[in-house]
Amino acid sequence: MRIRALAIPVVHLIVSLVLGTFMPCSADPSADRYVSSVREFADNVLEHGRDKYGPKQTPFFVDGLNVDTLEPGIWKKDGEEWILSNLASQQNLFRTLDALTNLTGERKYKGSAVRAVRYAFDTLRSPNGLLYWGGHYAYDAAGDRLVREQDRHELKRHYPYYELMWEVQPEITKRYMEAFWRAHVLDWSNLDMNRHGEYDADTAIPWPERYVGGKVFFVSQHGRSFINTGSDLFYAGAMLHKLTGERLPLVWAERLAHRYVDTRDPKTGLGGYLYSHREHDQVEGQFGGIERLKGHLLLDGTLLPTGRARTRFGVAGIIQLKLGEMLGNEGSRFRQWALEDLRAYGRNAYDPADNTFTAMLTDGTRLSRADMVRGGYYGDAGSGALDPRQADGLFFWAYSLASRLTGDPYAWEMARSISRGEALGDIGGTPKGDPKLNIDTDRSDPQDLLGCLELYRQTGNADFLDLAKRIGDNILKYRFHNGFFVRDERHLYARFDSIEPLALLTLAALIRREPDAVPDVWPGESYFQCPFDGIGRTTDLSVIYSRLRE
Repeated sequence: MRIRALAIPVVHLIVSLVLGTFMPCSADPSADRYVSSVREFADNVLEHGRDKYGPKQTPFFVDGLNVDTLEPGIWKKDGEEWILSNLASQQNLFRTLDALTNLTGERKYKGSAVRAVRYAFDTLRSPNGLLYWGGHYAYDAAGDRLVREQDRHELKRHYPYYELMWEVQPEITKRYMEAFWRAHVLDWSNLDMNRHGEYDADTAIPWPERYVGGKVFFVSQHGRSFINTGSDLFYAGAMLHKLTGERLPLVWAERLAHRYVDTRDPKTGLGGYLYSHREHDQVEGQFGGIERLKGHLLLDGTLLPTGRARTRFGVAGIIQLKLGEMLGNEGSRFRQWALEDLRAYGRNAYDPADNTFTAMLTDGTRLSRADMVRGGYYGDAGSGALDPRQADGLFFWAYSLASRLTGDPYAWEMARSISRGEALGDIGGTPKGDPKLNIDTDRSDPQDLLGCLELYRQTGNADFLDLAKRIGDNILKYRFHNGFFVRDERHLYARFDSIEPLALLTLAALIRREPDAVPDVWPGESYFQCPFDGIGRTTDLSVIYSRLRE
């Protein structure tokens, strides 16, 4: 009997060693609470969030609902009213539904996601293989039609669930991923790229062998090489390699990611948000002529307001780290570039005294509100566009992930400082140290939860799992209302693509020692952008999902 009693812990130890981390074995009922809450959310989405509007009822979901009335948000443009169903803004929902089926055995959750994707492949595909979705296109469930701001394809920090799409129809998924690259790359010799892609672009298969590279900050007549689209592109290329085994998509994904490495200032190591620029650059137009900035390279690619830097180093850093983990040895370059970026940003822009990042140029010149002497693309004169910004859960997650995957001491120290700044407690001087965590924290950021799980995976210290559970409990306390996830109880609209339910299922799966049951969480922030009557050009994040109770 004694040998039998030891069997489960021994097997657990062996599995933990294979996974590269030790996780204490325990019968923890908290996992059931998280799964049950997410199941309640999913059941509500299936009952109230399907497309039941207009003459035709489809397998699509709307993007979100008013948690009090269960009515969808309305987009108003030119006197019309749209009920948005944007497949690109539902990828985390699909990951959540897939994970629920894995954890509960109930097929209805994943099945509903599969039916939505299959119907999208039947109805939302352009002749060249692109999908009508993303930043500027959506399906109007009320009018049973496509609606748009402009006839261009755009993904920015959307990071689709390609694995599920592949499972539904691999050839269509492959063609889409190739069309994404073909439509957005303007010149393959130097990867001149635009964040907008044309729906009538060439349908030929991409991946030519010839690549020159060359200097960055070249003048692009038509393109804007923003890393929010660039990261979606190299994510797609790396995913296509994983799904097909083809070499060239990974080669080009690495080349594109390295274009942003090429922008690094040799003194600071800070890379830019773009690697090309327009002939009449908007940064030079707004900040050129300021006496103290004379002699500095003032381009869209060298300016790092904290909002853009958040995407450049936090979001893109996590994407590359996760790609590095997914690809193993083949992903070593992604991991290394992400670590170098996070080191450079921490050393140049972070102030541990108040846990903030500072706006700056890539050469290390710090910027402030005093530099907003005239208005322009980056804000009105005197506005706070260049104010410091608190380091939050995104960067705690990024540095914790970097620490686990690379063992870098500086990444650990940054995670430690941000943890203190967020009042999560002291994670300890080293991974082998004795953490003093604030188990009474009221933080409810799911990215903080994911950061704690990275530290738990790295150290095997159950204190980090306990802190993650505390944050999970806070998510249910502060962000789970009327069976839906919202930013807090003041917010009226639940956005189905939020990561709260997926983070809770990640926590539950780790407690249950079933980590592979839940798809990876990616640091996306999907959106739809278009003019709104009476407001102007805005996003659904601002005009619908930020609405508060009066």
